[in-house]
Amino acid sequence: MTSQIVESIADRLADPGRVADLTTRPGNELTLPSGVLRQWEPIGLSDAYPGVALLFAELAATDQAQRARAHAHLTAALAAEAPPPVPALFGGAVALGFAGHAAALASGGYGTLLSQLDEAIAGQVGRWARARRSRLAAGGTIGDWSGYDVITGGAGFGRYLLARHERTGDEATGEALRETLGVLVDLALAGTVTVDGREVPAWWVHHDMTRSHDVPGGHLNLGLAHGVGGPLALLALAWRAGVRVDRQDEAAAAIVALLNDRRLDDPAGPYWPHEITLDEHDHPGRTRDAWCYGAAGMGRAVFLAGTAFDEKEWRETGDAAVRGALTSSDERSIHDSALCHGWAGLLHIASRMGHDTGDPAYASAADGFAARLRETYDPDAPFGFRYVHPAAAHETDRPGFLEGAAGIALALHCHETGAPPVTGWDAALLLD
Repeated sequence: MTSQIVESIADRLADPGRVADLTTRPGNELTLPSGVLRQWEPIGLSDAYPGVALLFAELAATDQAQRARAHAHLTAALAAEAPPPVPALFGGAVALGFAGHAAALASGGYGTLLSQLDEAIAGQVGRWARARRSRLAAGGTIGDWSGYDVITGGAGFGRYLLARHERTGDEATGEALRETLGVLVDLALAGTVTVDGREVPAWWVHHDMTRSHDVPGGHLNLGLAHGVGGPLALLALAWRAGVRVDRQDEAAAAIVALLNDRRLDDPAGPYWPHEITLDEHDHPGRTRDAWCYGAAGMGRAVFLAGTAFDEKEWRETGDAAVRGALTSSDERSIHDSALCHGWAGLLHIASRMGHDTGDPAYASAADGFAARLRETYDPDAPFGFRYVHPAAAHETDRPGFLEGAAGIALALHCHETGAPPVTGWDAALLLD
């Protein structure tokens, strides 16, 4: 059943033009109380050609007929209008490079394209690093998510640089990676900054998209997508790969200490609030545990750090946090099927933890999440799954990686094969 669902989704996503037309058709807008959000960006990893190409790149590792489909989506991305040249894993050159890298791992090729993208991205990283170091040197906070997070910041494009450096050994890429790590180390060790008369960590940012409005005074983000979990995971994965900068291990320890200070516990296990603001002292308890926010993603990051830096207590904390998230998640907290904050993300985290620990409890949890996804598959929906946002006016059809059908199919495919991704697509989630 699972393989048929994956095959059906792949067939529905095969034609780039059809995918774009269906996604952008009138009435398919994501309408929230804060306004209407676009669901399609031609060059990106969330809902865009490169994100869909990731599915076909992974499938092409065992079915070369899928290679042409991956190439069609990459070609469509190359033909689209280029976004501003800023480093961000989920948009622009880095997104295209990540998808091209995945396709190359599965089927070869794309050498010239990737070398050109790597050169351009390395130049962008230099400008990014200078701007962030300037803020820190002036005694400021990092300011916004583009300073460090997975989606728009250093943790995300740093993971791309790590993947490329491991693949090519290119020195310019390696230097850009070390520069990125250096900024994250400086940020982790920067201490506190005064904001509105309060001492806050230098990680403090001054906006919060999860609330669709600015938070007065800003916040400390404790999620994996936009919080300190992304940098922690990157520091760990780079260390494991032998790419190290001065005080990298101290920086990882500082992030874990920050998390320990803000850790909460309930009968299911340890967890963290999604964010800390200037005026929030009490927390309502465990809410959504998913990849983007909550103990599933954050626990995985802490587990990776414990494994890489050989810290038994970190590893055990991360393991306990993920277990608690997987056992306590239900329909009250998880509303959709996608990777970002849905069942597919929990499925893949359970699968990854099962591969790493060998514990059959993770395999059992993964089986349960896969069964949920099979139950929610809708053969009448354009892409097989419909996106459910609890604040949206209606369900929408999304084809992409982070919140759409391609990402769900990737998680189901890897569960069905029983093996980690051939292309490393989950590196875009900082899960490995």
